[in-house]
Amino acid sequence: MKIKKFTARTFSEALELVKKELGQDAIILATEEKKGLRPHVEVTAAVDYDAEAVRNAEFGVRKEPQKNKARTTDRQFDEDAGAVFTPQTYHSALRTPHSAMAPDSAEGLRGEIAGLRAMLESMKNSGYEMALPAKKQAVLTFLRERAIREEFALRLCDKTTDLAELPLLISSDIRIKRDQASRKAVMVIGPTGVGKTTTIAKLAAQAVKAGRKAAIINLDTWRIGAVEQTRIYARILGIPLASAANAADFSLHLGRFAESRDVVFIDTTGRNPRDEAYISDMAGLCRTTVPMELHLLMSAAADDQCMIEAHRAYQKLPIDYLGFTKIDEAARFGALYNLLCTYQKPVAWLTTGQRVPGDIEPATVKRLAGLIMNREQVAVSGS
Repeated sequence: MKIKKFTARTFSEALELVKKELGQDAIILATEEKKGLRPHVEVTAAVDYDAEAVRNAEFGVRKEPQKNKARTTDRQFDEDAGAVFTPQTYHSALRTPHSAMAPDSAEGLRGEIAGLRAMLESMKNSGYEMALPAKKQAVLTFLRERAIREEFALRLCDKTTDLAELPLLISSDIRIKRDQASRKAVMVIGPTGVGKTTTIAKLAAQAVKAGRKAAIINLDTWRIGAVEQTRIYARILGIPLASAANAADFSLHLGRFAESRDVVFIDTTGRNPRDEAYISDMAGLCRTTVPMELHLLMSAAADDQCMIEAHRAYQKLPIDYLGFTKIDEAARFGALYNLLCTYQKPVAWLTTGQRVPGDIEPATVKRLAGLIMNREQVAVSGS
């Protein structure tokens, strides 16, 4: 485990240093704001390091640094130094006896690391890490309650200590699709169960209502009943449907529909985004001469880590827009803000239920900011 103290002018700058050196998995142990002639902030962060550092952390042992290494502070060590906990940190947070934390196997070591991670999370949840002015702490608490990640919450705290100013600041980080007109082809991708088929039906229904000639291509030949479900929607809307089991079929159907239809909606298979072969196949389908826009759908009810993991895999594809489904099923919307801040993609659509052709709306900055702040009620189907 590696622990280090970072100094910067603002919390957001310090957190950038943390992410750059320790990575996304770093845990914030302490933050402190220093006044004086040169005001600054200090952020202490930790990340899993190696087995030797873990054992040193348990006993409070510190190696002698190399001569060419700078001396470290009480809670800081570099590549050649073990972790050092202050006595109050160690004794208040770590109560596991050594006999239970002395693994003789790789599995035992993983358990030890997991235990230390739990210890750090416990310290974090107890409020140990924060030493902020009262107003800034109130804003941070408000944002945390809305599931906004700490690094983004602290960045907002740097800009204001007034809760009334948060909607405007959050709005400045949100991008939306300004021109709701689509290209010739619209492909929708996303994890299993996110609502791709239903969303395709809603988008096709809107196109038909607007007087556009639409068609649907279904690539979901894996899921039982997927083609039949899409066929029912197409029959109701009075538009043609084609099923493609491979890249050659897809190219043939897309070229044919592109000549006779105003817009072609493409429903894809929901698969594990970590399946590299699947991602590679999807990348091949995106290489077409027909103008296409690619929408990544994410469930608003998914937690923050699920969203980040999914987008990390799908970002290998030329994604144009995000879409959030199941707004009606989510309790908090901070994960949406985290994703938007991390990947800077515009949002095209929000869906709020299962009704076709209803329960879909173009994304707006005001709507998204209201959801993130938990100041908007979500209309549920049938209510």
